[in-house]
Amino acid sequence: QVSRLVELPYSSSDDDDDGSLLAGGTAEQDQGVWYPMPPKPSTFSHCVRYLAFLWNLLFLLLGLLVLAVGVWGLLAKASLPGGEHGVPLGSDPMLLFVLGGLVSSAVSLAGCLGAFCASPCLLRFFLGSVLAFGGLEVLGGLLLLLAQQQLRDALRDLLLLCLLRYQEDPDLQFLVDEVQRSLQCCGLGSYSDWESNPYFNCSAPGVQACGVPASCCQDPLENGSVPNAQCGFGVLGLGAAAAGAVVHMGGCEAALGVWLRGQAGAIATTAAALVLLEAVGALMALRVLGDVVAFRAWE
Repeated sequence: QVSRLVELPYSSSDDDDDGSLLAGGTAEQDQGVWYPMPPKPSTFSHCVRYLAFLWNLLFLLLGLLVLAVGVWGLLAKASLPGGEHGVPLGSDPMLLFVLGGLVSSAVSLAGCLGAFCASPCLLRFFLGSVLAFGGLEVLGGLLLLLAQQQLRDALRDLLLLCLLRYQEDPDLQFLVDEVQRSLQCCGLGSYSDWESNPYFNCSAPGVQACGVPASCCQDPLENGSVPNAQCGFGVLGLGAAAAGAVVHMGGCEAALGVWLRGQAGAIATTAAALVLLEAVGALMALRVLGDVVAFRAWE
């Protein structure tokens, strides 16, 4: 593209200039014509572009790791062909890892390719996704503040579901055992809640009838080192005083609520750090997008 800045008046020398150009003259005769120069990104812009690529590459690798963990969990429990336990796919908690890994990997890949290939479409997709995630996080924070009673009810229903499906899902079993062991609690409201589980009910067949999981025991180790998986057998058939000498009596609902309130500062800090990471990635992508759009407009 060229544009004439000054219209030079015609004179007889113009003919001479034309002749000199035809005869192989230099560019001195083009002093009335302006050739625009393309915008050159600064050193800072180059650094931001490379940093944006590496930033999204790191999160792409993390997303692929989460995806791999989720797929491995599904395969291990036969939610996908090749597993051993046969847990339904729709109710498998590992499906959350798969979906989370897929979404984060796709968004990070768009950011990587957008910064590497200078693609406005991919950069806009990345920015839109990050803004959507940020909006969902803010909405979730508002729900935590405005609907605390409903969230407590949802947490209670989740704990009850974990208690009822304790023997059916290895992930829920691991989660319940970790909560009971670390918080030194047993059951939802008390240790007697395990009677609602069909495997621990006193009328159920098997050696676990009228018992509780070993994670409820005050001393789950035998002789101080060997795990005793039978320490909770028959506890539901004992009196409160005798059971209190073997297992923790308090329920996990109240203990978990106390723990969450104590971790409120750490949870808020983690959420703020996550939002900050997303904001940094969005700002870098926005700078790269601005440079790319400016160069495309010149073309």
